[in-house]
Amino acid sequence: MRRIFFAATTTLAIAATLGCAAAQDRPIRDAIKERRAARAEAAAPAQASRVAGMQLVELSHQGRQRSYYAYVPGSAQGRSGLSAVMVLHGGMGSGDGVAATSGMTSAADQVGFVALFPNADGSQWNDGRATTRTGVDDVGFLQAVIDDASGRFGVDRSRAFASGISNGGLMTQRLACDAAGSFRAFGVVVANMPADLRGNCSPSRPVPMMFFNGTDDRLMPFDGGKITTIAGRGAGGQVLSYAQTKDFWADKGGCSSSTGEVAVPDRANDGTEVTVEQFRSCRGGAELTFYTVEGGGHTWPGSSGRSSRLAGAVSQDISATSELVRFFGRYGL
Repeated sequence: MRRIFFAATTTLAIAATLGCAAAQDRPIRDAIKERRAARAEAAAPAQASRVAGMQLVELSHQGRQRSYYAYVPGSAQGRSGLSAVMVLHGGMGSGDGVAATSGMTSAADQVGFVALFPNADGSQWNDGRATTRTGVDDVGFLQAVIDDASGRFGVDRSRAFASGISNGGLMTQRLACDAAGSFRAFGVVVANMPADLRGNCSPSRPVPMMFFNGTDDRLMPFDGGKITTIAGRGAGGQVLSYAQTKDFWADKGGCSSSTGEVAVPDRANDGTEVTVEQFRSCRGGAELTFYTVEGGGHTWPGSSGRSSRLAGAVSQDISATSELVRFFGRYGL
């Protein structure tokens, strides 16, 4: 009887241990599934756009075959002097993927600008991190996209705006550092300042910028440090904290004061709360706006994407797309 009791107790203990291990591994399994889905999305044929009305454009840059998606609203067809909003996808993503996530094509229909969604050469943008540093000239490529869209779709080169999410948000900040004269204003979603870029950032002018970061982001550390990689996927690297990112850009812009953090009305019962801090006393009329999404994850605020264990909560208290378009509107969108 003692042997039977010991065997049964041991079996239960092993089962309990395995159960705990399985519970602990579940977030990892979920993360791997999401990463596999992202890889499948990135590897899907570029022509199979999920957003109606988008055109795939291919061009050669730096001896490489590159591409971008363009969306021209019906009201803008055949016109010239059009403004353009560029949206950069995250690591292992794609242009049509971020078009679907951001809903920027709907905003283009409402306002009348051309929406551009470039594709990275591989899985990551060369955004200034040591871990993504390659010989690929992404700054030059994104400038070339604007030039191509000018001749092809009637875009006014002087009325271009850049934005991006995650790796695309890091790349947007590199554009602000290295190509401030090519874009009027910049928008960054769930991305802090790359630590490796900090000492090499010299904007040619004060740059208007708008940021959105979540306090519960499991991938892009809100308090700074190492970017999380899952199952060996992703480029990793180091970023400043959100507070340091604010200070960095406020210093670059010569901003003398801020409003402090002001609460945004809580419009949705989704577990998130939003505050906004604005710097308006900057050189050259540049403004800086920083949205902090309390409880927010590695997500595009206001998007139709679902909250998940890996990505975290999607706040519906604000729409990053609407706020960006309104912000860009103050600079000639």
